[in-house]
Amino acid sequence: MSTSHDAEPHVQAEIDPVDIDRLRVAAHQVLRWTEEGGTDDPDVARVDLIRHHAGTLVDLGSGAAHPFAAARSHALTVRNELVEIGTEKSLTLAVWFDDALGISTRGGEAITSDPAERGTD
Repeated sequence: MSTSHDAEPHVQAEIDPVDIDRLRVAAHQVLRWTEEGGTDDPDVARVDLIRHHAGTLVDLGSGAAHPFAAARSHALTVRNELVEIGTEKSLTLAVWFDDALGISTRGGEAITSDPAERGTD
């Protein structure tokens, strides 16, 4: 293995402000849904995890720098947990995250590694 000092990184350092806004809208809807008891999921820890990561996305705010990896990590966690719940509403919200993250072709399965971090060999 060798290292090239001219190599370009495979992962973006920033996320587009429009995409952040889209993630924030999706996250806000997730929080609203969980507050209304819409999850019907007896796994309290899962709902708490979803609320924590969705709340972090809502709190990102516009105008500030948004580290790409951090925002995507929170969004992917929420998205994957919504897929695991598997209701019509949770899957609809998961699609909102897919769309904002640019991964709408994943077919509805949980994502174990961020597609943005994969190299282009």
